[in-house]
Amino acid sequence: MAQSRIDFSASSTQDSDEVQEMFCEHCDKHDKQYVPAEGFCEECFEYLCAICVKFHKRYMASHTIKDKDNMPQDFCLEKCSVHQDELVKFYCQACKKFACTECKTQDHGNCSMVSHLPALVPGIENSQEIKELTENLNTLMKDLENTEKHVNINIKYVTSQETKILDTVMEKKKEILSVFEKHQRDIVQNFEKKIKETLQKLEEEKKVKIDKLQENQRKLEKLLNEEENEIKKKIEIIKMNDNKILQTITEETTKMKTKLNSISTELVHHQGTDQRCQMFVVMKKGQEIIEQLKPDAEKQCKNNSIHYYKVECKASEQNITNLQDCDKFFTYQEIHESEVQRTASYYTDIKFTCITMSSLCLLKKDCLLICNNKYSKLNIFKDMWVSTSSYESIDLPSNPWAVAKVNNSKVAITFRDLGTVRLITFSKCMTVTNNEDIKVGECCCGVAYSNNKLIVSYIKFPATVKILNMSGQVLKTFDKNQHGNCLFRDPKYLTISADNTVIYVTDFEKDCVIGLTFDGKVNAIYKDDQLNKPCQLTVDRSGAVFVCGFQTDSMHQLSPDLTRVKILLDKEQGIKCPVGVAYCQNTNRLYVSQHYDNIKVYDLSLE
Repeated sequence: MAQSRIDFSASSTQDSDEVQEMFCEHCDKHDKQYVPAEGFCEECFEYLCAICVKFHKRYMASHTIKDKDNMPQDFCLEKCSVHQDELVKFYCQACKKFACTECKTQDHGNCSMVSHLPALVPGIENSQEIKELTENLNTLMKDLENTEKHVNINIKYVTSQETKILDTVMEKKKEILSVFEKHQRDIVQNFEKKIKETLQKLEEEKKVKIDKLQENQRKLEKLLNEEENEIKKKIEIIKMNDNKILQTITEETTKMKTKLNSISTELVHHQGTDQRCQMFVVMKKGQEIIEQLKPDAEKQCKNNSIHYYKVECKASEQNITNLQDCDKFFTYQEIHESEVQRTASYYTDIKFTCITMSSLCLLKKDCLLICNNKYSKLNIFKDMWVSTSSYESIDLPSNPWAVAKVNNSKVAITFRDLGTVRLITFSKCMTVTNNEDIKVGECCCGVAYSNNKLIVSYIKFPATVKILNMSGQVLKTFDKNQHGNCLFRDPKYLTISADNTVIYVTDFEKDCVIGLTFDGKVNAIYKDDQLNKPCQLTVDRSGAVFVCGFQTDSMHQLSPDLTRVKILLDKEQGIKCPVGVAYCQNTNRLYVSQHYDNIKVYDLSLE
């Protein structure tokens, strides 16, 4: 799971033997001559040669001149973008701008936070600001590499999808022609048998029938060829449009990576030469560029979408042999990405054994939270890019049941015996900054968050699902269907659809998944012989639903309307008694916890 990171440590001594010598600013500005500096005026902030020092002391007798051995050695050689002959010497922390002597006088006369650069930069190479810049560079670089990875996957899928569909059409075309030709042969053979009895009569009739059959075959071949060409044209246009979008994303991503690599290279170089002023300039420019690139990077990730479609053959032996019964043999249909079958490839194991029931939650792309209802702890893998074996634990007031994300720094956890939901807020480094307990009622199990509301399931008779505000006040209660019958028996887990319109609930006793609108109407139910004792479920970015089959050792992929797309994982893929599941949108990975076994991680791709 190693990721590319920017590391300055390897080059901390690179080019350390380089020695820069400061020049006389007066000679450079007025005479365009390079003369080594022999002194520095603390009042004028100027480097002077021996002659200029002499005249400066004569006409500016009150100024303090430091000799060559004592003058500031950490200088910036970057020219002012406004005054081309002036060096950048100051940084205004109020305006967040660099300034030369002229800029300082003209633009920052009333500013109280203008500092000489050498006074700002001591220790900058080990500062929190340079560390945060480096981390931001690494984070954005990872996001771009991940987008680039999924672009490449989609590029391959565009071509493979075309090949698969065209192969299917060609195969079905052959089957249709084969059926038609067999039927024709049967007719011919039948008439040949009759010819023996009435040769003259049947010979004439045979000719008429054969001509008609040949005419029908020509019509059939023409119809099939027209349909094949129509499908080819349609999917060629789709392929061209998809490839155009993917090419644009690739080009834009490459441009952004080039800019980020340029910043990284400059930072590495200047750290190696101990040029703190120059590093400060590059650091500030880098921070500005990162803020400029972030929206575009998110836009490219969002635009990374292609068309999905299928072609079905609706031909039967009846309409093949009688052209009047069918004017079209193939149907083209665009489908949503959530209905495309996924393939799950094993990625790694996370060394953590989940005992009895458990619940998973990805707070951030590299931070996995695990609730195990046997122990009063919340387990946190907070940097999975670095390690999948080390984790931290925080104490909880009781045995937790389920955990759900509220935002990037907050989760909600249910406690059945206490009848509470605890909201835990974390800092950036995943230390707890706040706990808030909300009374929600006894036997609370599943929990989800949507639009500043908590959705909680209860197993106490009658089993219910409730929508509550963030203070625990019940806004809506769902326990009966439209016929007045109990909706649930044992609703252990729930989650929310990608578009925040449907509540998906797993019923452990009814062996089903129920889809509810936020008005309590049942819009779908999924029940299957190969799904027994369903547990936690999750939704990916396209809306596809993944649900654990605890007793059937399986993971089912469902469409948003709870139609089975496929059984994604089973015993053959090493799944045994899956309980918890979480999906990472950034990496397109599925995390699956198992009863008395490690957590397994799978890469998802389109089939």
